[in-house]
Amino acid sequence: MKILPQTIINGSIHAGLDVALDDLREWHTLRAWCKNCSHHAEVKPAGLIRRYGKGALFCSVERALFCTNCDRGGPVRLEIHKLPRN
Repeated sequence: MKILPQTIINGSIHAGLDVALDDLREWHTLRAWCKNCSHHAEVKPAGLIRRYGKGALFCSVERALFCTNCDRGGPVRLEIHKLPRN
């Protein structure tokens, strides 16, 4: 299912639907959030696309990520944010 860019809401990845890395646009940024220690880090979408492919769903990518602060695998949540308009 293709998700239109305007349906991706700031700070949210799901509205009952899963998002593929290919659904992101140049105005979207990603932040990973560790549910264990609350560490936040910016993640480059291009790096995730190279590693997992354009069609990878966020739910699959989240399960593969680990926190660089507490070194624990999951649960890590990816958040989509929009770059500020200037």
